[in-house]
Amino acid sequence: MALPLAALASVLIVLQELVNPGAGLVSLPPGRVAEMLERLGDVAPAAKERIGAPWPAWDDRSPTGWGGETAWRRWVELLRAEAVAGTSAPSRRAELACLARLQGRDGDAWGHLLACAAEPGLVAALLPHFSPGVPLALLSEAVLPDGVVLAPALPPVDDARAGLRWLAGTKIERREFAVGEARCALAVSVDRDGLEVSVRHLSGGPARVRVQAPLPNGIEPGLLFADWEKLPGHVGPVEFQLDAESNEHSLWLTFQPPQVRWPSPPLETLRAPPPGRELWLVSPRGDEPHLRRFAEALSELLGSVARACAAGTRPAPGLEPIVLRFDPGPSGERMLVDLVGLAEALALSAPDR
Repeated sequence: MALPLAALASVLIVLQELVNPGAGLVSLPPGRVAEMLERLGDVAPAAKERIGAPWPAWDDRSPTGWGGETAWRRWVELLRAEAVAGTSAPSRRAELACLARLQGRDGDAWGHLLACAAEPGLVAALLPHFSPGVPLALLSEAVLPDGVVLAPALPPVDDARAGLRWLAGTKIERREFAVGEARCALAVSVDRDGLEVSVRHLSGGPARVRVQAPLPNGIEPGLLFADWEKLPGHVGPVEFQLDAESNEHSLWLTFQPPQVRWPSPPLETLRAPPPGRELWLVSPRGDEPHLRRFAEALSELLGSVARACAAGTRPAPGLEPIVLRFDPGPSGERMLVDLVGLAEALALSAPDR
């Protein structure tokens, strides 16, 4: 009995994914990630279970999310286990890579992917999460559902904490993937004043995709355009309809400098606070659950007292605390993510850090 055309296409897609699961389908800028994928070659993806359980959504500040202990405890224990191990465990680094992608720390996420090189199948399984940005729940699917949300990563550069200066002029492209009965491609190109996410229809039937643009470190989003039409006030992914006639669409996000700047010193200059000196996370209320839990996590990682405090809190006599101020709104969120990345890098560096 002959297979229907759509079913036959799905079978061919599965075969192609098994033969060429990632490296040959992704175009990357020169660097360590590209070299790793070239060394690994084509390999079948590992089972999705190797990636670990999903993390709570980053904006979930409930007791079961980042306002509770469980997620922060998991993060601390992964970092502690990695810090004392003689070599990195790809399974732990896979979990940390997924968390970094969830928080928009793409440079850190690429670094964790590099640490998974000892398990090529795990790298192949994770790569679609970076490009074209497949949701974790769909990583094992050869054919993505119509209307899928794609959140592609920024192109990798060798400095995990690199900002726009190093990212400008880079591009990453997933040359082919399946959405329903369509074959599509997606690319992220970074310029000095903005970035473009382009999606193309290569063949097959129509498909809907929703695209979420990434954002480099130390940058605030400016204007958003979909096919050169301004989208004022738009938040979240943008939907595109792809077919043979309307076969290419683009999302353009402009950059603007941050309204609030904070130091982001080189990792090699950082040390844990000296004994007796506390680290204060200061916010307008001082009782935000996610900041309290982050302070607890920092206390464990750094071996120093960290606490969440309300603005206006006065220290006791003695050593002045190191104060980190979290303003309400997006700038405070970006500072929190940046500090999570710094704490993570500090915990995974040399023991005397």
